[in-house]
Amino acid sequence: QIIFRVMRPTHLRRDMTNMSCTRHEGTDVFLPHSHIISEWISRRLSLLDEGIYTCYVGTAIQAITNKVVLKVGVFLTPMMKYEKRNTNSFLICNVLSVYPRPIITWKMDNTPISENNMQETGSLGPFSINSTLNITGSNSSYECTIENSLLKQTWTGRWTMKDGLHKMQSEHVSLSCELVNDYFSPNQDFKVTWSRIESGISSILAYYLSSSQNTTFYESRFSWNKELKNQSDFSMNLTDLSLSDSGEYLCNISSDEYTLLTIHTVHVEPSQETASDNKGLWILVASLILVLCLIWLIWKVKCCTAQIEARRSRYPADGAQRGQPPMSTHDDNASDNAEENMVRHYFLYQTIYSIKMLL
Repeated sequence: QIIFRVMRPTHLRRDMTNMSCTRHEGTDVFLPHSHIISEWISRRLSLLDEGIYTCYVGTAIQAITNKVVLKVGVFLTPMMKYEKRNTNSFLICNVLSVYPRPIITWKMDNTPISENNMQETGSLGPFSINSTLNITGSNSSYECTIENSLLKQTWTGRWTMKDGLHKMQSEHVSLSCELVNDYFSPNQDFKVTWSRIESGISSILAYYLSSSQNTTFYESRFSWNKELKNQSDFSMNLTDLSLSDSGEYLCNISSDEYTLLTIHTVHVEPSQETASDNKGLWILVASLILVLCLIWLIWKVKCCTAQIEARRSRYPADGAQRGQPPMSTHDDNASDNAEENMVRHYFLYQTIYSIKMLL
């Protein structure tokens, strides 16, 4: 929508015999006597229509010439967006079409601050502008104001973060979000959107439009209190919490003049029953691993003992065949027993080390 403002409006009578309006670098435009100047300039305008217009009115008695300066302004309703990129959080004030260049100001706790980045497209206008601010204090409130000085229109976006909430699994949580009368007039249309932000992606939970009084839910466990909603309180209830419900929840209340963003952080912790069940399961798994390790140890010791017994019965015969004197039985047994004990201690150590690593 393109809106214009005439700096010096001209009022004309209906008894004119002829009337023409001439743009300084253009051609004459003649209007019949039944039209007034406001009807001619109410056509759809573009930025190219800006300039100084000379209006000539002639009657049988007199002629009047007047100059009119036409200024054209553009101001589509801006938006405030909240984005999370990795561990950093950002606020973006965006206006898709504006002319002339607007005045953009940022405040943190009502103290003016500078933006971190601004992107602008459209060299001659209308302009599309993104103003980005890095959120450095989660306990602070941020405000972005975009003003079109020509049209005397101002839009304000405000962001606040509530204290984090810690809930147990299967419980319910209530997240506050109220319409502030200081920003919204009683008869002003607005919309309310609740969404969840996860890994930089926003998923809508519910949507409310004041003009139609329609409410749309995208999550069955989500609900609004009807009585509170009639009092402009759009706090939400989320029931039967699960561990996956942990994250950030955003309430967005927007009109043509304001946007209010409220962030809640919810931490869902395992219930005592779940923790007890998990502990019992972990003990069962650890016991099973221990039994398997003991079985593996016994099997390895038996295998090594069998190998040693086989060497005992084979080495004396080999020595006799080569014509060597047989070794004494006492020395042979002592050597074999020492080797067997070494093997057993080695596998016992390996088993204990493996159990420690698994547990």
